[in-house]
Amino acid sequence: MKIEAEFVLEDDEEIVKTIYESIREEREDRVEDKRRSYVNLAIGANRLCVYIHGEDIVRVRAAANSWLRLLKVAEEMVEVVKECELRGS
Repeated sequence: MKIEAEFVLEDDEEIVKTIYESIREEREDRVEDKRRSYVNLAIGANRLCVYIHGEDIVRVRAAANSWLRLLKVAEEMVEVVKECELRGS
């Protein structure tokens, strides 16, 4: 059975691009034949879509947890950098 999950992050275009650039390496670093779940990223204007699919719901859930955590940390870091830039100006 094929299991699929889709998550969409919407924000300012610059923020979405920054988050995409910071997490895309995670997807590219995986070795194809060792994965049990697969992730595709799509970026457009102010949206970042994360598509996760696999044959095992447990592995897809684990991948979803990992990718949502990556997105959360990346978004938080963008906010921290913004605050630092504002204080430094």
